[in-house]
Amino acid sequence: MTLIPTLLVLISCTGKESDETGGETGDDAYVIPVCDPISGGICTWAGTGEAGFNGDGFDIRASMMYFPMGVTLSDLGPTVVADWNNHKIRMVEADGTFTTIMGTNFVGDGPSDLSDLTAPGADGTTVNLNHPTDQVYRSDGILVSASWHTHKIRTWDPATGLVLVFAGSGSGFAGDNGEALSTAKFNQPKDVIFDAAGNLYVVDMRNEMVRKISTDSTITTIVGNATKGFCGDDGPGRDACLAFPLNANPEPGGSIALSSDGAWLYIADTENHRIRVYDMVNDVITTLAGNGTAGFADGAAATAQFNFPREIDLLDDSTLLVADSDNHRVRRVDLATGTVSTFAGTGEAAFTGDGGPASEASFNRPFHVTHDQDGNVYVSDTFNHRVRVIYP
Repeated sequence: MTLIPTLLVLISCTGKESDETGGETGDDAYVIPVCDPISGGICTWAGTGEAGFNGDGFDIRASMMYFPMGVTLSDLGPTVVADWNNHKIRMVEADGTFTTIMGTNFVGDGPSDLSDLTAPGADGTTVNLNHPTDQVYRSDGILVSASWHTHKIRTWDPATGLVLVFAGSGSGFAGDNGEALSTAKFNQPKDVIFDAAGNLYVVDMRNEMVRKISTDSTITTIVGNATKGFCGDDGPGRDACLAFPLNANPEPGGSIALSSDGAWLYIADTENHRIRVYDMVNDVITTLAGNGTAGFADGAAATAQFNFPREIDLLDDSTLLVADSDNHRVRRVDLATGTVSTFAGTGEAAFTGDGGPASEASFNRPFHVTHDQDGNVYVSDTFNHRVRVIYP
């Protein structure tokens, strides 16, 4: 089953886990589940499990989502979620409710007057989006969003609620020859991260590249030769082949994580079923884990198997987490020992396990994983239309 890029609004939702009621959906009040945090345990953090949008202002656990993707947790700004097939970016308020900060009820590319192309920008709730996938905070508290299906990088200012197009002018490839950010082109930018110096790294998914936007606004490709496939290990990053999704209507894929010292760039090479690592100092790319065959196997990194790893998260400088989407698991790569193990999930495509150990829980195609400063791990259980939290 693949993600279907449409907007479907559902208006009914029920639950029976507790007597605490949340937002109204039709004639019924959703019942918010109660789940006590236990070490190694898992609970639903947001979402009812039904695909749709029942409005803002409700407890996040009583709010419907539609294929949630990137979750951003940072001390630089409020927590936000990319609600992919609702075409919205939603913020978690201090009272635990959702507010839409970017996106409307329409699919599109910005506001009708194009006011997000020039300063000061457009109110975020007037900006039509088309499948946002990921976002990250800049050091000054500005949110930077991968506006995936519109081939742009947008910013949102929490102080004003205004949105600007930071980079990108439509589908294609341009920018590496000194073009201005406003005329640069990406092809479905999927993932974004900053390094300590303020340089932005972008997974340019359908261009089969990882690109860098430096603080001086220049763009360079650092990994990928624009040819989908597998090649280039033990050589320069620009000579490597990557295999991010590239078919006529692809699902999001490809992810990056950066070591704390900025020396190592980790890459979820999704359709190569590998995790690769790029030595930023010596310009050398290698395979870190995965034998390139879609499947499931824990153990030594060289023989381990993944099945469409779509997102990675560096939990600390010795542990890399992988949203192993089509294995319905979250995997763990021990960077010190070079071994792969299962962090959460049984491998069954289902929804089970809330309130118990994460090792006994079931997911349905998780597309994103991240963590907060307390070590809680958040999994976008995408086909269950939930975000779930695993307690350390």
